[in-house]
Amino acid sequence: MKWFLMAVCLLYGSINLFANTNPFMLNTNQRDFQVQQKNKGKKFLSTESIQLPSNARELKSVTLTFQNLDGTLEDKELHIDKTIDWHYPIKITQEGAIRNIAKRYFSLNDFEFFMEGSTFVISSPKHRIIRHFLLVSPTTIIVDFSRDGGSPYDAKIGTGEKIFADVGVNTKNTFYRIAITLDGVYQYTLKSGKNNTHTITVR
Repeated sequence: MKWFLMAVCLLYGSINLFANTNPFMLNTNQRDFQVQQKNKGKKFLSTESIQLPSNARELKSVTLTFQNLDGTLEDKELHIDKTIDWHYPIKITQEGAIRNIAKRYFSLNDFEFFMEGSTFVISSPKHRIIRHFLLVSPTTIIVDFSRDGGSPYDAKIGTGEKIFADVGVNTKNTFYRIAITLDGVYQYTLKSGKNNTHTITVR
């Protein structure tokens, strides 16, 4: 009986070890993206406001309570300590964030990505765009960014959406390479805007 229990413990430990090193285990970005997929019906924050009473003169701090990926609740306090005019409401907003359920958002390393229909947006405040071009078989849009001392990073995520099938970030010696694999044959245009935001449109 003693030997049987020892064997069971060894087997259980081996299973745990394999689970912890399983290369197919979802990373944080993939889990975050899939949670957003499951919550498609939930409205995204646009703008909320609160009217303070007429005797308010200074705003000391604001506390936000948010729910984490694992379901736990957490508070974050923002210290302000500034004079206010109580006639005007205090607003909380997410400028440029997700506005509707048709848009998708995720991030890999220092890069943030937005998808909406035939539009794909890359935001990279820390890195400059160097070049972009198209590969075939499969059709893939390649966008290279300066590395600027950034740490090594290699990851790929499947979007589960049409047109932009998956997105990967790969580290080269002096630059980062973003590969956007498409689900068919398309032509594309890329336009760069402010704050290193780049919009790709396919047709």
